[in-house]
Amino acid sequence: MKEETIALRIEPKLKREIELTAKVLHVSPSEWLRTRMAYDVKEAAAELKSQIVLEYTKGNLTKGELKELFGDFADDIDFIVSKTKKDLAAAHELAKQQ
Repeated sequence: MKEETIALRIEPKLKREIELTAKVLHVSPSEWLRTRMAYDVKEAAAELKSQIVLEYTKGNLTKGELKELFGDFADDIDFIVSKTKKDLAAAHELAKQQ
């Protein structure tokens, strides 16, 4: 797996808390932090699903980015979004005719 480095600036007290927590868990601070951050990012993405889809609908996210977040489910989201846009356009056209 390819990894990238992210530098973080944190307060000394928080750094010490990370070190102590990692010590209690018998893992390195970087391993504990990496695992915790991955978990929190997944949780945030799950909580923000509707916002993510809305941003995709507005064109602020690409289908590739959506696929990164949702995997194969992105194809279903793309279908629903495109179908909704078509149906909305048809409804507007019908409203004009009335």
